[in-house]
Amino acid sequence: MKARFALLIIVFIFLLLALPLAAAQAEEEHGQAGSSTELLFKWINFFLLFGAAAYFGGPWLKRTFAEIRQGVRAEIESARQQRDSSQQQLSEIEQRLARLEQEIDALREEAAANAVAEANRIREAARREAERVLATARAEIASTTSAARLELRAYTARMTVRLAAQRLQERLTSTAHDALFQAFLSNLVAPAAGRQRRQ
Repeated sequence: MKARFALLIIVFIFLLLALPLAAAQAEEEHGQAGSSTELLFKWINFFLLFGAAAYFGGPWLKRTFAEIRQGVRAEIESARQQRDSSQQQLSEIEQRLARLEQEIDALREEAAANAVAEANRIREAARREAERVLATARAEIASTTSAARLELRAYTARMTVRLAAQRLQERLTSTAHDALFQAFLSNLVAPAAGRQRRQ
């Protein structure tokens, strides 16, 4: 309040000093003495009205300016909070992006490891299947070989018997046949005669 009153006094003194100079200049320009007095009263009237308006409207202006100042401070604080919140969100997003890159790298490594493991598993399964097929083929080959050997032996035996029968037929004449028959009979009769003697 004292500062405002001191300001009004300073302005009033300044105007009192400046008005006569302005009035003298106006007289020189217009050449009329009455107009300078009239101009002086107009200025005094203006400053009285201005001073009264400043004095009586000062509290209202002070309150209004204080409200505006508080509003500006509140908006500045709100903007600061929004900026801090935005910076925090930006930091969180950057951290998420960093973690996302790490997760992508981890997923790539896991996919590569899974691919290697799957390839190894497929190779192992193919190796086992090849071994099984090879063992089955070997067993079939062994079985087929054994059957072929048996068939070959049977064929050889048949051919041997056939050749032997053919040679026997070629060599066996009717006299040789009769002699063999007589020898066979004598072999049968001799053991029977021996048994009768024992009895």
